[in-house]
Amino acid sequence: MKRLSFLIVCIAALTFASCSTLASAASSDTVANATGQTCGAAMQGLYRSYKSTGTVDLTNANNLNNALAVATAYTNLKQNKDNTAYRKAFTTGLIASSAGLITSANAGTFVDKLLASSGLGNINTQNITQTAATVAAIVTLLNALKQ
Repeated sequence: MKRLSFLIVCIAALTFASCSTLASAASSDTVANATGQTCGAAMQGLYRSYKSTGTVDLTNANNLNNALAVATAYTNLKQNKDNTAYRKAFTTGLIASSAGLITSANAGTFVDKLLASSGLGNINTQNITQTAATVAAIVTLLNALKQ
């Protein structure tokens, strides 16, 4: 009887542990997908503005919010750059929300360029408008998406 009780407790513990692990992975994928969607929508907004004006004007509130969204996505992606599941979910969200700007054909290149950006780190609402590197990094990303 003791063995049976011990076996049941072990099975219950393993079930609980595996469910917790799966829930964490699903939660991480959901966060990555949402982050990718936010980034894709922001890039689409920045691209539309850049295409019409030829510049990235960070005094424009929409452009500023979009740049902050891209910078936040960059930070999250950079923290998870070695997590292939995160990167895949991020890319899926990116493609889904960019209104055709980012496709499966150019998404890998875009994500690589995003990870290689040096002007998107340490950006916050206080310093973004004074950061020339921010504009340069965003323009580089936008140029990668020229259609």
